[in-house]
Order: sequence, then structure tokens, then C-alpha cells
Amino acid sequence: MTQDDCRLYETCSAPLCPLDRASLLNGIWYPDEEICRSRTFGNLPWIRQQGKIAKSASPTDRYFHPEMLQRNCIVKKGIAGLDPDEIEKPQLQKWLDDHPERKELSDEKKTILRQRAKEGRFWVKGSRRCDTGQPPSKGGQSRF
Repeated sequence: MTQDDCRLYETCSAPLCPLDRASLLNGIWYPDEEICRSRTFGNLPWIRQQGKIAKSASPTDRYFHPEMLQRNCIVKKGIAGLDPDEIEKPQLQKWLDDHPERKELSDEKKTILRQRAKEGRFWVKGSRRCDTGQPPSKGGQSRF
């Protein structure tokens, strides 16, 4: 891939760029900084992770290392990055330990979960109609 592969390359101010190997090896990203807007690279897992972190109202005074963004972990509200005033390596290791990879579900487990979801559905298509075949009136009460 070259810079010609991205028409936004010259105007982009994202600190981490899929076309810039140095930024991916040594770069850092703060949640209030720009994220790659290229549609070509938008489906990269670490770019999607940046979007999730930015939406989760993370503290903007803490940064994320590319290794953290590559981790397929659960992003919850308030997820925090690394403290820029501390040594990076021990913080990074602790963060990685505290944020394990998501486990892939086995086919058997997926089948069980699908079955539970089917059994738990209350509304079947057309079941919201009352005995007259008319939809219920406002408030959910019948017209009788």
C-alpha cells in the first residue's frame, strides 16, 4: 500500500495511519484525536476499536498504544488508557492483563443461544391483533 491508495492522506491529521508503519509501531492515540476517515481502511479492527473508545467518553488525558487498540476486548463506558506521566511498559502489561480478548463462541454454544432467543420471543408476526383481526387501540386496550 502506498500513499496513493488514500485520497485523504495529505489532509488527514490522524496520529495513527494504516499507511504509516512508523505511527503504528511507535505512535499513541488520545480519545479526543482524529481517527482515520478512509473508507478503504475503516474496517480495520483497530480503527473500529478507536471509534468505540471515542464514543465511550474515555478520559482524554490518557493515551492508547496501538497494541491496546488491536486487542479485541469489551469497550465499556469510561475505559481508560495509559497515564503519560508513568512508565509505559508496566502500565501496558497491566492494561492487557485487565482487558482479555473476547472468547469466540463454539458452534454448539451459538446454537443453544439461538434456541433460547427463539423461545423467548413474545411477539410472533401478527400476534398483536385482537380476536377481531383489528390492531389494538391506543393504550393497548381492545375496543369492546
